[in-house]
Amino acid sequence: MNTLALPCIASRLIQVDTVEELKQVYSSYNLDTGNSLIIGSGSNVVLPEILEITVLQFTASAIKLHPQDDVSVNIEVDAGVLWDDLVKAMVDKGLRGIENLSLIPGTVGAAPVQNIGAYGVEVSDLLLSVEVFNVQTREVETIRHSECDFSYRDSAFKQNPGQFLILKVFLNLSKIRPFTLGYGELKPLLGRKNLNVAAIRARVIEVRQAKLPDPKVLPNVGSFFKNPLVSFKQAEELKAQYPDLVSYQLPLNVQSVKLAAGWLIDHAGWKGHRESRVGVHDQQALVLINHAGGTQQELLSLVGKIKHSVWEKFQIRLEPEPVIII
Repeated sequence: MNTLALPCIASRLIQVDTVEELKQVYSSYNLDTGNSLIIGSGSNVVLPEILEITVLQFTASAIKLHPQDDVSVNIEVDAGVLWDDLVKAMVDKGLRGIENLSLIPGTVGAAPVQNIGAYGVEVSDLLLSVEVFNVQTREVETIRHSECDFSYRDSAFKQNPGQFLILKVFLNLSKIRPFTLGYGELKPLLGRKNLNVAAIRARVIEVRQAKLPDPKVLPNVGSFFKNPLVSFKQAEELKAQYPDLVSYQLPLNVQSVKLAAGWLIDHAGWKGHRESRVGVHDQQALVLINHAGGTQQELLSLVGKIKHSVWEKFQIRLEPEPVIII
């Protein structure tokens, strides 16, 4: 139940698909933020060998469409829906805005926690509100976009681990929203005649499959490190030293530059490196792999060495993207 295939035994696993069941479970087992863990599909966690707590999964999986007018549609999605199943369903209906987020693993409920993003689009760009179960008050609440405290790969849900179990996510999509094609491998689509949302999804899937290994074949959590944000000054100094340094343009109001963590790790010499049962993917240095029965301890040892190496070479601190549970 985790895509890194790390061995992990929990005290108990409870799956529920209604709020009534959820309230009953929290009451019966006297659960709180300290003795429970909420997971989706396990695609963004690094688990220890023993979890002496209760693991909870909310498995409801309905999708409802609420047309606002001729072009705009609000989407109500249960947390248990697989994210890419939602993307495919919306693209099949010709709805735009979500296509760049194709093939991202995980559930809909996990998407706002990490503020998932790809190719210039983040889930926060589409999100209206989130319906949650507040573990402390044991009540259902609606949290509006402005209250989610979204930033790059971060949110109020991530900053307050275990406090909110996401039940539903509300998104807004459109039949006419302009495509976002300014990032890397999507740029060649700019100017293509009769471009449609399905073609963009197909291209995103093609690029992701070429870069990222299938977790069922090589266990991984996708990009293991966040792309670091640095000052304009530091970016210019690094570019003077490394002209092929990969960086990404951010909105004009953001006073920093985003660098490609994969480029940094690759140029620190880690691509394809293997240590015992864990290693770095030989095609994408941003992906760490559990080759054959590796443990959290082995993986975190490798993570520490990579972070130290990148700091020594570039004076940049890498931050892991997945949630590491000790």
